[in-house]
Amino acid sequence: MSAREEFLSRFRAEPNQYSNIKKIYAVVSGKGGVGKSLVTALSAITMQKKGYNCAILDADVTGPSIANIFNVDKPLYGAEEGILPKESELGIKIMSSNLIVDNPSEAIIWRSPMITGLIKQFYSEVYWGDIDYMFIDLPPGTGDVPLTVFQSIPLDGIIVVT
Repeated sequence: MSAREEFLSRFRAEPNQYSNIKKIYAVVSGKGGVGKSLVTALSAITMQKKGYNCAILDADVTGPSIANIFNVDKPLYGAEEGILPKESELGIKIMSSNLIVDNPSEAIIWRSPMITGLIKQFYSEVYWGDIDYMFIDLPPGTGDVPLTVFQSIPLDGIIVVT
């Protein structure tokens, strides 16, 4: 292993040991309000309707919208394998910060280490099962959350919404 690979491996989050995620795509934009969440949702819906097992990790912790788009709500449950994500009517597995807070309509005001830690937990501690395509809905810009995802989760591609 090269020095660069060794350095980068320190940032990698380990996937849930009981999950098998084949392809992961991050959905990003330089600014808000361009439809990232809509593109994320429609990408997952399209692939699910084509017969693939899909999941969405909503990494926009302070502005989550994926659970609302799919009309999924609390409570979450745990199993021996990990936290169980919610499932949409189409069977898309979803994990979002508004599924873990007491009042999803209130703003989440957390410091960056808590937010980035939560995203890693969503990847590592959620029992996703067998997933063909996972889409990660990122907040706008180039802050800590996109950097954390790019460094800690092995992406197969990036969808840029402009």
